[in-house]
Amino acid sequence: MKPYCLAVCLLALPALAQEDRIFTVDGKEIDKVRVASWDIRELKYKEGNSEKSLSTDQVVRVELEQFNDVFRLGLRDADLMLTKAREQVAENQPLLAQLGFVRASAMFFDSGRVQEAAAALDEFEKALPRAGALPEIYRQKFEYYIGQGDKQAKSAATVAGKYLSEAQGNAWPAGLALEAEFFKAIADRAAGGTPAEYQSRLESIIQRAGQNVMVGNRANIQLANSYLDAKENDKARRLYEAVAGKAGVDENSRAGAYLGLGLLTMADAGNDAEANKRALLWFLRVYLETRSAWPSLQAEALYNAVQAAGKWRGPESQFIQARCRGALKNEFPDSDWTERALAGR
Repeated sequence: MKPYCLAVCLLALPALAQEDRIFTVDGKEIDKVRVASWDIRELKYKEGNSEKSLSTDQVVRVELEQFNDVFRLGLRDADLMLTKAREQVAENQPLLAQLGFVRASAMFFDSGRVQEAAAALDEFEKALPRAGALPEIYRQKFEYYIGQGDKQAKSAATVAGKYLSEAQGNAWPAGLALEAEFFKAIADRAAGGTPAEYQSRLESIIQRAGQNVMVGNRANIQLANSYLDAKENDKARRLYEAVAGKAGVDENSRAGAYLGLGLLTMADAGNDAEANKRALLWFLRVYLETRSAWPSLQAEALYNAVQAAGKWRGPESQFIQARCRGALKNEFPDSDWTERALAGR
């Protein structure tokens, strides 16, 4: 699997020069700052001579200038990354430690070491129970389970339920509770909930998204997906196009929009070669332009690229199919989409 989720963040100790960067849910970037601290409620930073803060539910990602230097021995080794994170806990460096745990767990997931990933996240929660990156515990686990399809839907629902309980019970920023509610709606639908109930829950989340633009965008994509399943294609297309045309959209939402537009285009194409080629290009954009999107989205797009290329039958179609199957096999070996592609289904 590839890194996912709302925020696999790269943090390091503040440098004298203010070259840290903060990325927010509305697609903005705050650069040339110095991050001072980050807990579950707020991120504090200095911009010029001004001390400022952001609610944690408004932060997508933070990059600190010295992260690579501090964690250089673990950048390609999850075990060393985890060891370094533990050292930072012992040295009372919570800003470094929390991101070391998050990075290590993502690397474990990437290499298929799921038990080690979950253990790293559990250790993180115990060592730093007030850390700003704490929601990553639930995001990473949820993305893994929901990416496994129906067979892990109940596990995904359990993770989402715990996230919601923690966020509400501990009065975390409202956007985190809303994200947890969004996760729960997705998992409940995968576990057998009705389309009408699912759509109603998504509409409620969208109405309450407010300043949490990212959750609103993602909920709109899921609502469009539900319309697509119900063959209400016009409704689905309007939502996909609205998200795809926005500036500052997170990669998961943009990937979902491209994927949906590809599916709609292929469904309408029939045997029209040019229309199937247009569908193929939408699917390839997911893989080529949204590399940080959830692995489940990229795998589904690659699978459908194989199908669209076969219907197009252009001069490069067989080459594209082979490349897409190779990417599925090498990058998403445990995905149901990979199994289907390699079996020729």
